[in-house]
Order: sequence, then C-alpha cells, then structure tokens
Amino acid sequence: MTTRWARRTATAAVVACGLLVAGCGGADEQATIDWTNGLCGSYATFREAALVGPAPATDPEGQARSLAAYLGDTASALDTSLADLDGLGASPVEGGDQAVTKFRDQLTRYRDAFRQAHTQVQGLDLDSRTLPRDMEGAVAPVLALQDTDQDPLAGLDSAVTNAAAKAPACQDLSRLSGS
Repeated sequence: MTTRWARRTATAAVVACGLLVAGCGGADEQATIDWTNGLCGSYATFREAALVGPAPATDPEGQARSLAAYLGDTASALDTSLADLDGLGASPVEGGDQAVTKFRDQLTRYRDAFRQAHTQVQGLDLDSRTLPRDMEGAVAPVLALQDTDQDPLAGLDSAVTNAAAKAPACQDLSRLSGS
C-alpha cells in the first residue's frame, strides 16, 4: 500500500512538473505581458501624438493652420494605432479580446472625431472675424470625447490588468492618462 501511494505521488509530481514546464497550465506569463505591452503601445502612439498639441502661432490664421496640421497628424497617429492593434494577433489571456474591442472602439471614436475636426478646421474662412470661435466649435467634440475616455485600462479583466502592471507600455500609458 505504501509503495503504491509513493508511486502515485511520484507520478502526480512528474505530471505536474511536466505541465508547468510545458506551460499547459495557462498562458505563458511573458507572452501575456508582451501581448499586453503591444495592446497598450497601440494606444500610447495616439496619446503621445495628442499630447504634442498644435504648434504655437500668434495670429488666428496661423493658429488655424497649426490646429489643422495637429488634427491631421493626430488622425494619422490614430490610423497607426489601429493598425498596430490589428497586428496584435490572438490574445493569450482571458479578457484580452474584450480589451482589444474596447481599445479599438475608443481609438475609432477618436480617429473619427479628429478627422471630422480636421476637415472642419481646414474648411474655415481664415479671414472671418469669428475664426477663433469657429475653431473652438470645430474641436469641441474632440475635447468632449477626451474628457469621457481618460483611462483605457479601466474596467478590463483582471488577467489583462495584472499583465498591464508589468508591461512597460502600459505603465507609460497610465502615466500619460494621469497627465
């Protein structure tokens, strides 16, 4: 009886070690961190571009040109962010697919708002006395959207947020979200 118990225990230990070494117990932690880093990196590309802001200008016409360039550049950064997100591949972690959907939805809303504002600012009459007010009106939807979507990591599955805590791009994104 003791010998049989010892063999079963030894067999169970060997099987358990084999599963751990083979990684069959779940997604490999480093692969999960790397994937989550890519997820956050896709969003950070946009945030970094958005934080630059328009180049300073002293006159309303120059401000409008600078604002249009900024909005266009940020919309392009959003295209890059969405392409990076599409290139992530399958999620190795529970909740990863939902995180991709959340990020894609937010980035798409931003891209659409920045494109719309870019088009509106480009179409403004640079000789109008109401140009400053017109620029404010053109970017109001972008500003409102930024106020509502501050933290892209909020509300994600704990497996994703645990990996995000170890992923450098997610840590950078958290710092950017706080600024």
